[in-house]
Amino acid sequence: MRNVMRQTLLEFEFIDALEPNDVSIDIKQQLFKNVDFFEWKINHDAVIATFLSHMSELIYAYENQQNLLILEDDIVYVRPFLFSNVNFEEFDLFNIGAEFGCYAYFVSWQGAGRILQHITSIEITQAYDWELFKIHHLRIKKVDQPVFIQTDKFKSNIAPNGYEKY
Repeated sequence: MRNVMRQTLLEFEFIDALEPNDVSIDIKQQLFKNVDFFEWKINHDAVIATFLSHMSELIYAYENQQNLLILEDDIVYVRPFLFSNVNFEEFDLFNIGAEFGCYAYFVSWQGAGRILQHITSIEITQAYDWELFKIHHLRIKKVDQPVFIQTDKFKSNIAPNGYEKY
């Protein structure tokens, strides 16, 4: 992440994401009882921790009326981008990674509120990135070419052995 920070010339605040062992049984039973990722040979608690980590960032953005760039730690900066030209009035969510994913995106504070309102009003059935991109009333903007891509340099705590169904 420090390498990404140097390349982008942005100042970052590092936030420790939740770890799988931070996920309580109550949270799993209340919020994630009907999710489809239990059909996969992955670390389910890591998926839940990732979901909750993104939600806590959205809560912070909304409560503090702060626009954010959210980056996960398994990314590589692949092309220059003028971060200073981002107009947060144009979108709720601006995906600057590949077509589908939550590892690199801007969120306006108003967009964070819309996402929170939606996710707290539904039954969660999928991982965060899938739930996020099912929200059809969001103003979503995408780049033509990714600014960041995920890398396999780091072993995933979600799917250390790849994605495979039981």
